[in-house]
Amino acid sequence: SVIIYYMVIYLIVSNKINKNNLTPLDSIVELLIIQNIKDIKVFEPNLDVYSDYIIISTATSNIQMNATLQKITTYLRSIDRECLSEGLNSSWILLQSEGLTIHIFTEDSREYYAIEDLYFDSNLVNQYG
Repeated sequence: SVIIYYMVIYLIVSNKINKNNLTPLDSIVELLIIQNIKDIKVFEPNLDVYSDYIIISTATSNIQMNATLQKITTYLRSIDRECLSEGLNSSWILLQSEGLTIHIFTEDSREYYAIEDLYFDSNLVNQYG
């Protein structure tokens, strides 16, 4: 019974510790800001089973988008998180990494696709620029 008591205490404490783990969300938003990416919105979707957070942002050029993608990918790999991306050298870059989805658009593409409309029922966690 003492062992069960300690196991219960361990599970309670470890659960609290796991809930306090920091996600790379803040670091990625900082990278986007440093790269001069504009109109950054962070959503917490209600119905998306793949993502805990979705970042939608706007770049002014493909060079800026590609450089930002490379910096984010390098950062995620440095903290041992796998990531997949597509859209290099296009008007819309999509990056997926363990509960995090990042969209980087050109201004025209962001307006055309109006992807924010997909998340109308989501919680807007933060908005920058």
